[in-house]
Amino acid sequence: MVPIPSAELRTSYSLYSLEFDPEDANRLIVAGGGGPGNHGVGNKITAIDASRPDTLDIVSEIELSRDEDSVATLVVGPRNKDSILLYAGVNSSAEDIVKGKNEHFRVFSLDQPSKAKASSEKPNITELSRTSLFATTEKDTYQRVLRLSAPFPGSAQVGAVATGFSKEPEIALFDVPNMGAATPKLRGNLELVKEAVDMDIIQTGDDSYQLAYCDEYEMRTMNIGKGISEGPKLVFTMPDEAAVTGNARPSFRSVRYLTPDFLLAVANLPKGGGVVLHGFRMPKNDKIHNKLKEKEEEEAKKGNGSADSTVTTDGDAKGTAGETVVARKVEEPKARLCISAKLPSSVTRATGLAVRNLSPPASPTAKQGDAQFVIAVTGQDSSITIYTLDHQSVADINLIVNLFKVTTFKNVHNGPISGVAFSYVVPPADSTSDEKAVAKKGSVRPEYVKLASIGSVGNSCIVHSLPLKKFVDKTAQTRRGGAPRAARYVLALKSQAPSPKGLLFFTALITLFIGIFVQSFLEIKGYSSPMIGARRFTPVSWQQNPRYGAGQGVVGNANYANSESLNPDGVHGFLASLLAGKDLKVQDGQAKKLILNVGAKDGIVQVSGHDAEVDSTAPTPKEWDELHETQKKAWKEKLKAAGHWGEGMGETIFKNILFGELGAVVGGLVR
Repeated sequence: MVPIPSAELRTSYSLYSLEFDPEDANRLIVAGGGGPGNHGVGNKITAIDASRPDTLDIVSEIELSRDEDSVATLVVGPRNKDSILLYAGVNSSAEDIVKGKNEHFRVFSLDQPSKAKASSEKPNITELSRTSLFATTEKDTYQRVLRLSAPFPGSAQVGAVATGFSKEPEIALFDVPNMGAATPKLRGNLELVKEAVDMDIIQTGDDSYQLAYCDEYEMRTMNIGKGISEGPKLVFTMPDEAAVTGNARPSFRSVRYLTPDFLLAVANLPKGGGVVLHGFRMPKNDKIHNKLKEKEEEEAKKGNGSADSTVTTDGDAKGTAGETVVARKVEEPKARLCISAKLPSSVTRATGLAVRNLSPPASPTAKQGDAQFVIAVTGQDSSITIYTLDHQSVADINLIVNLFKVTTFKNVHNGPISGVAFSYVVPPADSTSDEKAVAKKGSVRPEYVKLASIGSVGNSCIVHSLPLKKFVDKTAQTRRGGAPRAARYVLALKSQAPSPKGLLFFTALITLFIGIFVQSFLEIKGYSSPMIGARRFTPVSWQQNPRYGAGQGVVGNANYANSESLNPDGVHGFLASLLAGKDLKVQDGQAKKLILNVGAKDGIVQVSGHDAEVDSTAPTPKEWDELHETQKKAWKEKLKAAGHWGEGMGETIFKNILFGELGAVVGGLVR
């Protein structure tokens, strides 16, 4: 595997949130703190230079009031003249919250010194404004989740914040202010039945957006337009199989948009059973676009302005911007699960998710072509598992395929991982003019996509630099004299498709066990000649007389099997292992009689023909009926111990067999 460089930085405070600058992959913003109190740990926001893969440097930092809460959430907003806007979630002081005043939404400015002064001046972080977006005034409520739609040149952004620890959960939607303004403009508040575990927002058109949010078991979407909103709509519910399997349902942990058509979610299996990545195909719905068009036509006819309003899916107006909206659920098309992958068994619970498109579209209306997404999932064991996912587009058909694991970083931080984020990627320029435009803009085409993670216990920030490479699809058709095949970035690390070796080994093992069981059963019941010696290891009471079919007697002794003198029921197969390979040809219409003896030294049962050379001093072998009862009993015990005879076989099978005298060797070794 290609070496993956990493850099680490320790801060003086606990870290809870982080985000890369969308227009500079080398600028990372982190935030956190110790909360209110005189415990020596401040609440801070820090700007970090991550331009070098092996070093992280602090370039600017602001310490906030120690009477207020730590920074819980943070995103990087748009440019505002010569500065970058930072949006953060910070609860007001306990004194202000008791009075019903919690200005939790803060706006900060990160100055950008000119190139001439960049070497001598460090950028400053200053607070620009603070406001409250939530309708609730509960003292325990805080800003748990903060999301912004991805930035596009010339397009406005929409953001959303969700409550945490609130008895009246809600999501507040706001417009990102235009150039020169700092305070966001509230669109409205969406009341929830349950608190949102996670959410994401994506721009779907020039003036249209879609919000996706989930609680533990349900996922909903809400379409947002200019002055109009539609929804929310229930698009997926975790299946409840408790009545069938007795198991609890998996629960959502994180959701992220891939494209307007696809969404990725992380779900934790019940009882620490593991983590699953789910890719959903989102339902298509053009109602919001139709409503926008109708509204524009209506405004054109009336010739007057419009007030922002929120409209539910049943078409009822629910008031102007700033009002609380309670939307009624209606039956709508559902999201469909189209791909999934289970994380390694060592990851029993996911704590975070980050996704980056390596070939983002140039505008919100541009079609998403072939692209690769890189995915990071943080686990309870302080691990980060990297996956790649391919988006394929042919005509009007879009697919997501190849959700494969790349690698796992283990024990990344000394404690739980509190946040993870990817840097933004600028696609390869398609022409010389594009390259000049990129260079003029100041963006550096990356050789890496950076993965930043933070730990709240160790106050640590670690950045892994994942190498990229250019990829050209040689199967794509081109016209003579036309533009060359477009290049795009993919991860230079090789992904690992699920291996069938485990399944094949398990299948082979089960087949082997079944074969052994069947053969053992056939041998014990007398349907098969001994191959694994199962009769030697089972009680005699389980065994039955050998009952092979005609012509399937002693191995290698067809004449013995066909001998009429050995045809009594149960004789076939008797002493098969001892008689194998013996010359027992039929002479004068009769088969040779057999002689059983026991070796004087080893005590092993031996078989020979009647005309074989025998010890002249040894007692004359006798037929079964001529043996003394003590000899019969001794021979039965001997043959039974050796696995050649059982009580169920009876004594008839001893016909035409001569037995030597056991004498003092009774009780010798038999096998």
